[in-house]
Amino acid sequence: MPGSAQIMHSLRCLSLLCLSLMLLCCHEPQRCRNVTTSDEVSPNGLLQAVTFRRWCPEEHSITTHVSIIRANETLPDGNGNVFGYENEIAIRVSWLSNTRLAVYTYADPGKATKIERAGNVSIEYSRIIETALVPAFPNSESTPEQTNKN
Repeated sequence: MPGSAQIMHSLRCLSLLCLSLMLLCCHEPQRCRNVTTSDEVSPNGLLQAVTFRRWCPEEHSITTHVSIIRANETLPDGNGNVFGYENEIAIRVSWLSNTRLAVYTYADPGKATKIERAGNVSIEYSRIIETALVPAFPNSESTPEQTNKN
């Protein structure tokens, strides 16, 4: 009866294959999660501005966000409540006063989802232009006095 042993072995292999396929198809999708990159507390200590990345493994996406929350709260799960950008970008925030927050980035803030006011806090957005620094004098051996004499 070598044929029946071979059939049993084939059925076991087929069962394992089916089980493996079912486990692959029925996996629980990975949830999106927030990763804080910085937080700045307002001068009066009541609020904090949090910059973070929202990573969504199933969608293969990373977005950039800013939220204003109470200083004693933790960042809730979800998108930012004042700024959201569809890619990972460099961003920084700075409190100008208890009611003014500045958001700085190299990206175009006009392409973001953003609001200008959250409660009594006004939000200002600035695009930082990266410039190439050049030496003050074309010839490093020159001094200002030598340049003016020529």
